[in-house]
Amino acid sequence: MEGNVFVNEAISKAIADYIKFKERPDRAEFHSFLVVVIRTLVLIYGELDIVNPYRTNNALGLDTNLKKFGCSEEVLQELKRQILLYSQNSENESLQRELFVSIEKTLIDLFALRKKSVDVSEEVVAQFKSLLYLKNDLNVYKKELYQKFTPNSDILFYYLNNKLFEVKHNFTFTEFKDVALSAEAYQLAGFNAVEVMHLKEEEIENINNKVYHFFRIKDNDLNKRGRLDEAIRYYKKYGNTITSGNGYVDLLLLMSVIATGLLLVVVAGIQFMR
Repeated sequence: MEGNVFVNEAISKAIADYIKFKERPDRAEFHSFLVVVIRTLVLIYGELDIVNPYRTNNALGLDTNLKKFGCSEEVLQELKRQILLYSQNSENESLQRELFVSIEKTLIDLFALRKKSVDVSEEVVAQFKSLLYLKNDLNVYKKELYQKFTPNSDILFYYLNNKLFEVKHNFTFTEFKDVALSAEAYQLAGFNAVEVMHLKEEEIENINNKVYHFFRIKDNDLNKRGRLDEAIRYYKKYGNTITSGNGYVDLLLLMSVIATGLLLVVVAGIQFMR
């Protein structure tokens, strides 16, 4: 297969680099965006489904493999087109950013199709997340690209969460909107996540404010989405009890409540002994 073009130049080179560098994961080439795309496809479909068609120059076989969980022909061809465009436009940062986000979202869609078709363990979900470009990624190569194309953005994180929520609850959002919070946040705050997704962006932002207020997050908090994630974890663990939006303060509040309760028990015990 060496020297030949498989599907298109970008995909051919990305698969070749994946094969070449997979035993040397410390190399920067193994962490380039298009190789990470191939690594993600390998996680979703299995290495044989991606590498074997390349080795035998069977582009139709690759298409068949990529559609086995329900990917449409239209989505598949658009993904291949975008991968090629990304490779050809290294000097056009604006276009590359648009393609970067679109390709990542398509990979999330493909993973969701697999999860809907077959049982996927939490370990595999975690592995998939580790291949996405998210804010807290510790990989220096991926972090650099994240900062370049989606600095301080949670767009992929929330897109993934909503897709996984769709699969788990067996319904579909007709459109994902970047202003939307996670479906879980809406559900816990008493809103219908599906209905919210059908609203205009201004209406969604109005509901978002109500969600933040439900979780007692201040309007001027610069890290509202991060606080929301913390609040959801707290809510699921303790319910809608006293919370300040600050984990450390909440701990002190909880400890004071416990201490007060113990003091009342001690006082009652002393009174009883008398």
